[in-house]
Amino acid sequence: MRSDVPDLLRRWLGEDARIVDALSDQELEELHSALVAARKSQARALASASDEALRQMPALVRGGVGKILGR
Repeated sequence: MRSDVPDLLRRWLGEDARIVDALSDQELEELHSALVAARKSQARALASASDEALRQMPALVRGGVGKILGR
């Protein structure tokens, strides 16, 4: 297991970080993998939703809003 995984999980979990100390190395890796996959899935869903929202805006407004969103 990478030594940074427990620290990363503690930052992600906040108040629930106590669970990290009770998990085995394998369980930590599985939790890390599941959280990374969930974050990627959420990022894709958010990008898709923001793209759809941009398509609903008038073209004149779309460019400015896109810049604000970092697109």
